[in-house]
Amino acid sequence: MKSISQVTRLTGISIRTLQYYDEIGLLKPSELTASGYRLYNDEALQTLQQILFFKELDFP
Repeated sequence: MKSISQVTRLTGISIRTLQYYDEIGLLKPSELTASGYRLYNDEALQTLQQILFFKELDFP
């Protein structure tokens, strides 16, 4: 599991973007800690990779 800050370092997208993706239901975190921190597993990271790929191709 990777924290939201680890994901942002890996992908170069902002924490706010990941929060927005969660808000609109595009990419939900795999797990929330007791403190409310978002955690992402490998499957979520693969989904994020697809989102970024389609974003790069200017898909809406």
